[in-house]
Amino acid sequence: MSLFNVCSWWSAQCSDPGEEYDVASLLCARFGLETQEKDYIIVGSQTGQLSIYYPHRRGFDATDLLLETQMVAPILGLYAGKFSGNVRNENTNQLGVLLPNAIVIYNVVSIGGLADHGAQLRLQLQAEHKFQRVSFGLCQGHFGQVKGREFFCVVHLDGTLTFYEQDGISYECRFPGHRALPAPVAYCERTDSFFRFSATWDLQCYSYQDLSHSLVTKSSYQPTWTQCVGEGIVDMRVVQVKENCSYIMILGERNFISLDDNGKFNFMLKLDYAPKCFTSFVVGYYWEPGARLITAIISDSSKLHLYEEANIIWAAQWPNQLPAPVAIQRSNVQNLAGGIVTLGASGQLEVGYLGADPFQFQVQPLNVEELSFSQAHKELQQLEDEIKEAVDVRDMDALNQQAADQVRLSFSIQTEASDDLDTLLLDVPADVAVKELPSAKGLLRCKIKAELAELQLVFQTPNGVRCSQDTLSFVDVPAGTSKELKLDFYIAELLHVHSTKVEVVASFLSPRGIPRVIQQSANLPLSMFYRVCQPQKAAGIKLTYSITSRHVSPKLATFFGEFLEEQSDAHALGLQLLCPGLEKQSEIITVVAAKNSNRFRIQSDYVETFGMILERVVERTLKLDSSAGLIKMDKKKPKRGVLNRCVERLMAAPFLPAQPILHRIDVHHETQQSIRKQTDQLEDLWQQFKTLQRQLQEQSEGEPKEAITMEIESNYDQLILEGDKLVEIRRDERKQRCDLNCAVSLAKWIIHALNLEERVVNVVNSVLSVPIEDWTELSWEESMAPGIDMLHHFGPLTRSKSTSTHGLLDANSGSRDSFDYSRFRRHFATLFDRIVRLASSPMAAYPEKVAEEPSAEEKPSPPQQVDEIGNMQRMLGEKGLPLAPPKRKTNLSSSLEAVEDDEEYDEEDLREDVGYRKEYGASDQENATNKNRSEWVNEDFELPTTEELFSDLGIWW
Repeated sequence: MSLFNVCSWWSAQCSDPGEEYDVASLLCARFGLETQEKDYIIVGSQTGQLSIYYPHRRGFDATDLLLETQMVAPILGLYAGKFSGNVRNENTNQLGVLLPNAIVIYNVVSIGGLADHGAQLRLQLQAEHKFQRVSFGLCQGHFGQVKGREFFCVVHLDGTLTFYEQDGISYECRFPGHRALPAPVAYCERTDSFFRFSATWDLQCYSYQDLSHSLVTKSSYQPTWTQCVGEGIVDMRVVQVKENCSYIMILGERNFISLDDNGKFNFMLKLDYAPKCFTSFVVGYYWEPGARLITAIISDSSKLHLYEEANIIWAAQWPNQLPAPVAIQRSNVQNLAGGIVTLGASGQLEVGYLGADPFQFQVQPLNVEELSFSQAHKELQQLEDEIKEAVDVRDMDALNQQAADQVRLSFSIQTEASDDLDTLLLDVPADVAVKELPSAKGLLRCKIKAELAELQLVFQTPNGVRCSQDTLSFVDVPAGTSKELKLDFYIAELLHVHSTKVEVVASFLSPRGIPRVIQQSANLPLSMFYRVCQPQKAAGIKLTYSITSRHVSPKLATFFGEFLEEQSDAHALGLQLLCPGLEKQSEIITVVAAKNSNRFRIQSDYVETFGMILERVVERTLKLDSSAGLIKMDKKKPKRGVLNRCVERLMAAPFLPAQPILHRIDVHHETQQSIRKQTDQLEDLWQQFKTLQRQLQEQSEGEPKEAITMEIESNYDQLILEGDKLVEIRRDERKQRCDLNCAVSLAKWIIHALNLEERVVNVVNSVLSVPIEDWTELSWEESMAPGIDMLHHFGPLTRSKSTSTHGLLDANSGSRDSFDYSRFRRHFATLFDRIVRLASSPMAAYPEKVAEEPSAEEKPSPPQQVDEIGNMQRMLGEKGLPLAPPKRKTNLSSSLEAVEDDEEYDEEDLREDVGYRKEYGASDQENATNKNRSEWVNEDFELPTTEELFSDLGIWW
């Protein structure tokens, strides 16, 4: 803060109030219209508004505005000088207005006023020069050290200089080297040189003779001298301080630099503020010994700094200029010599002077009230409670309940799909709209109980499904506000969908800045993705689920109410996937329920059809039991040896379709490799394209350019072609990512209901997360590799402690930068194999209950099961349904009669093509007694205990 203020003498608001002004929009000059003339103030905006002011006295008067006109194009700069040789009066100057594509020269003519009316000005067109390139700035001076007239050159955006003389002669020239950045170009009359700021942050000096002769002789030239500035510049001016020397004043982004016209540094002053604009002038005449170089710099905080060379002599605050001015000049106006003229970005024009008006600052009186310790302690306790409420997360249940009380959400989706979707209003793509796929309607009710500073609602839908409202934001929400939103959920892309769950996430901030997040979910109806069709008799992938809860009716109508009536006794249901709706193949999934038992058979030839069906079966079973109060899903850390609680209600047969899942992973990995290869090829083509462009710019005017032009066109066509290929590959990669989502989701839902410990299920499901993500530098396989590798070596599925220790050594020694996909695939297959083996072994799953017998209630009856499945086989066979042969089969195929008891499962058939088998322990093949032992043995040929199976689980949980 400065002690003094800049005193305001005269101010005005320009006609254009927008931020349309910059450093080249202000000019203070004289035109020789009268004998005792003072400076006129000319302002030009980037919208083309030109105004000329002539202040007469303190304070603005209407007669101070002498001219206001609208140009045909934006004004890039204003200049005054002797640009015409036809003027007889030597003191007369012309006004030059720089436009983007032309420079216009005007004669300023004065028109005297009558009575109390003031004088006016009129612009008379003298000359107009049009450009073929877009202009950036203008530089004027006595080029060639001519007397009595001034020339000017226009600086274009590509670095080209166009010189104009008074008799109409014009020519162009280019600076040597690469294309220049748009930067100011200054002229020094004493040395007849031009100073240019290059793209490498160097200040270069070129003589006018070299520039003018380069076009005629076609010869190359080099700068006279070069000095490294090392930063970008804001503005640059040339001031003649002595008779034998001129100074180049440069205002950088962080420094104030001065050089003489021979390239020698005078000083470099580091600034502790961000400069906005500056002006330099000489007090006195340069040929006098007492001439002083003064520089005025305005900072971004509207503070004026005055320097005499490198020494600061004054600092004052500009109170009426906020934000800071963008242009400053020194001017001699009527009744005020040496005034400081500034122009703001929004057109605030002001003339001030450095007076002795002190800054009015009064120190506030001190509060000398007696301190009350009890009151201070009470306030401190309140602050501690607020801080604890904001940052203490030890009791998350209480925090979540408090957040749910503040914002109450009620989110639901209708169970029936609808066909009245307005595809035009929701901008549904044409390839999706033509299929007339069903949609679903939802309703969100939100009731605000407490005042909120911000509230945001986000709807998260599966890939391919879109909501009519993606994100909603509210600010300053008062308490008691209620909102009701009607939503439409529809298919926007023809992709495989792995889940029907839709989540709404409400994140909000309290007035004290405490963030909270709550979420609710609902499921889309299956009729939005499937339609009823004839069930298939055989399929390549077959899964079996057993409903072990007495409170869940094992009927198809219990789980698939969209397709069957509540009282329906159907035992077979065929569903065809609607999306993506391929013409060459019908993706059908069949669900068969046993008549007299609690078993389900779910079968299909396609992995992509299982995800939503298994999600419905598992979640509906758990929901019905939860509503009956049978399952209490506490969020505490599960203890070792505790069985998966889902198995008590629903249990899956120990089988994982490893080969189809690994096939989806292989396809996805190959596509990722293709994307990286295509990206590298595009990068090479782009580098080649830039090299050819640089070669074209460096060629001289006389060299032929046809050959390199043809190379550029060929390279550009190849670049576009390869870019289209990359777009197509990325489109295929998105489809394959959705297919892989369905495959991983299938594995998760099977593992979720396997006969394993709950800790094992939670760890594996946390590793196999969906939806999968691919990043620019890291694919899904590379991000999953550490988790799968840890499960393989140290996780709960390791068969003994010894293999875990060896795995630790192998993992440390085998770390490398490159990603080994074959190792990842092998570990993935082994993980599935171990899960199936562990779920198939009752002694491994129940280490503490080996001696217990299964209860009579859960023990199945083998003869009744065989007869029942035979009846279903005859029921489907009598219809004579035309079933197409499956296109993708595995060696794990079986028929509907295979829905049998656990005692009749052939475990070897289930493990036939799932990964590879590995023998553990020092087993001797020649010893015949080892054949009767279990394969799940450790080094001591004994069944492992629970501690051995899950010894390293602390790494994961």
